[in-house]
Amino acid sequence: MRVVVTGASGFVGEAVCRQLLERGHDVAALVRRPGSEPAGTKALAGDLTDGDRLRDGIVAAAPDAVVHLAAEIATQRDERRIREVNVEGTRRLVDACLAAGGPRIVFASTVVTGDAHGALLTEDAPLPVTTPYGRSKQEGERIVLGSGLPAVVIRPSHVYGPGGWYAHDLVARLRGPGRFAVIGRGDNLWDVVHVEDVASACVTAAEADAAVGEVFHCADDAPITCYDFLALTARELGLGPPRRIPAAIARLVAGPNAVAAVVRSARSSNAKLKGVLGWQPRYPSAQEGVPATIAALAA
Repeated sequence: MRVVVTGASGFVGEAVCRQLLERGHDVAALVRRPGSEPAGTKALAGDLTDGDRLRDGIVAAAPDAVVHLAAEIATQRDERRIREVNVEGTRRLVDACLAAGGPRIVFASTVVTGDAHGALLTEDAPLPVTTPYGRSKQEGERIVLGSGLPAVVIRPSHVYGPGGWYAHDLVARLRGPGRFAVIGRGDNLWDVVHVEDVASACVTAAEADAAVGEVFHCADDAPITCYDFLALTARELGLGPPRRIPAAIARLVAGPNAVAAVVRSARSSNAKLKGVLGWQPRYPSAQEGVPATIAALAA
């Protein structure tokens, strides 16, 4: 199968490309600058902000499936930039796919859209949406599912692993003089998932006919409090427990959108992803995933 991956050089994108290649697929990585594509993939020049260039690239690639991972993330403070990439960029990609004959599109959305106050989130109920990032992802879902393309939506929870925010922000700052801090008490529930398990969900969604037209939450089996997740990471690094700071101070330093994602409390059900697609997490909980991640970072 020919697969185009947007956001291929990112944290989740590299894992998705690697797993697609391992399964024998022909992978093209949509990149602004050829040379930044993951090993084993073909560079496909394109940009979500340039509709003409994007359409030309997708049409030339003639993919059977597109895995759309590229996005501005929740810590981005520029709300116009969030909308330009996550909403309008998705709209341009859908238009390009329609011009290319209508390949399957797997859209990576999120369950991290707002505070659910510890509630269990399932696909058959509306998500709480209180952040610009969350709103942009919900609008992206509507664009994709309403496009007429064979579409699948994967909604990961907080994604961790040997890269991305976990390695470059959390682990690096826990090791550094500033030390990563828990916001408030840290008793809010985090639904987390290892990057390799998100990648396997995306790959399965690109392959399985049963996925088309569906929305799937992607989280591990065991929610964990924010404090316990950070404390587990610190312990695996051989460090003492993380410190705490008031939410008001955190908002001044990191911005309200980033803080909202951290203090959100929710649990996400993965029952549909398991039942319909047969997905099983390699790392059922942070107790398995965090030690494996720290070991990978040390290798």
